Amino acid sequence: MIVLNRRTLSILLVILLLSTSGCWSRREIQTLTINSAIGIDRTTTNGRPKILLSVLTLRPTRAAGVRSGGNTGQSPETSPGQVISVTGETIQDAVRNWNMRSSRQLFMAHTVLIVIGETVAREGIGRVIDFGNRNRDIPKRAMVVVCQGQARDCLQAIPEFEPLLATEAYNILNLNKLFTSKTRGRNLLQVMYDLMTPGIETTLAFLKTFIPPEKGSTIRQGAQGAGGKESGDRNQPQQKTFSVTGVMAFRGDRAVGRLNEVETQGLMFIRDEAQGGIIPLAFNSTQDNASYLFRDVRTKVKPIVKRTGIAFQVKIKGTGELIATAPETVDITKRGDVKKMEALINREVERRCRNAVARAKGLRSDVFGFGDKLHRTHPQVWRKIENRWEETFPYVNVDIQADFSLEHSGLLTRSLKIR
Repeated sequence: MIVLNRRTLSILLVILLLSTSGCWSRREIQTLTINSAIGIDRTTTNGRPKILLSVLTLRPTRAAGVRSGGNTGQSPETSPGQVISVTGETIQDAVRNWNMRSSRQLFMAHTVLIVIGETVAREGIGRVIDFGNRNRDIPKRAMVVVCQGQARDCLQAIPEFEPLLATEAYNILNLNKLFTSKTRGRNLLQVMYDLMTPGIETTLAFLKTFIPPEKGSTIRQGAQGAGGKESGDRNQPQQKTFSVTGVMAFRGDRAVGRLNEVETQGLMFIRDEAQGGIIPLAFNSTQDNASYLFRDVRTKVKPIVKRTGIAFQVKIKGTGELIATAPETVDITKRGDVKKMEALINREVERRCRNAVARAKGLRSDVFGFGDKLHRTHPQVWRKIENRWEETFPYVNVDIQADFSLEHSGLLTRSLKIR
């Protein structure tokens, strides 16, 4: 056992103190503007194209007084966040130009959302993803989305349940695959992987803004003018809220078209990313009268190379329960009704997947990663067609087989019988 005397111990403590460091950047909180979301648009100034950078920042003097966990009737003036825009020749130039308008340094370490305007998405998102990955502050877990119209207008939309739009959008994207599987959240690191991997095209969640149809909405009321009458300028961004719907599909780094919610759910099934959602069914009817909640979904994709061409076999297996039916329709105690219901479920899942495949083929965008599967299992074949996969993909055969089981029926075994 080694025993240190007091002098030796003191010297060691001094050495340890000298080796410790404080905050390496020496950025004090009072000199920073904390950012939660970034918007990238294209604009024109004096006939020259420029980047429009919009930043959703916190209002330090007001954020402390806002309660979390729901909209309390906030307006753009009382919101804890505010949107400030600057322009530049490039994204990096716009970031630096921030300090020509603000006395505080822009702090991006709390960024959770990157919103790309539709015009920029169609021109190419490569520069945006490169900026996000080179910036040492922006977290790689920040979600990347495409919005309808301009990103600046989207960031000015008012959230309905959270104090900040960035927080609400981030939570929606993370929870979606558990509850609906009708959009696909991708973070900065995942998008970079998609862009750099041959045989995969990326998809980004699509955000749109709208005026709430409910007359009692606090956001709609905020659009009213004097005397309770609605303002003539109903389309101001601050009068709107937002929703997530489907995905934007890309070819390379350029957006080429959208997949709607049903097609996106088919995409999620094929990519083995669907973890929960509802399949509406028409049981002995021409209209949907039953709801099947799927879960525990597992998908296997197998490339098949033949002399006649390349095909992909997609097998989707899952379980779920019947959570709602119209009166006097399904009797789960009857094996015949169960079998018929399972057949309807499988048919509907296959239809949604086929619609997704048809849409992706029409866009010539392999959003399913079939090319990557072929690359991993048949590298020699892939090397021969890699350079023309964009032209080959629309003609590959995709066989989809669904096998879902009906395991539960909630608290009822039979549909209600109305007397």
